[in-house]
Amino acid sequence: MNPLQMLGALQKARNPMDLLKQLSANNPQLKRVIEVMDGKSPQELKAYVQNVAKTQGIDLNNLAQKMGLQLPQ
Repeated sequence: MNPLQMLGALQKARNPMDLLKQLSANNPQLKRVIEVMDGKSPQELKAYVQNVAKTQGIDLNNLAQKMGLQLPQ
């Protein structure tokens, strides 16, 4: 499943976290991401993503724009 297909499936899923857990069974990287996300508030997740992006030199607004997404403020 490519990333765009995954995003589409997540949007349609009743419980996106359950779908991610199923998909992670064969993907150790995705499994680690889910472990990091589990139990975090939206604010904690936002801070985590911003910190990771910053350490990798990624401009989240630019990335979102390229993907046709708008980041919440």
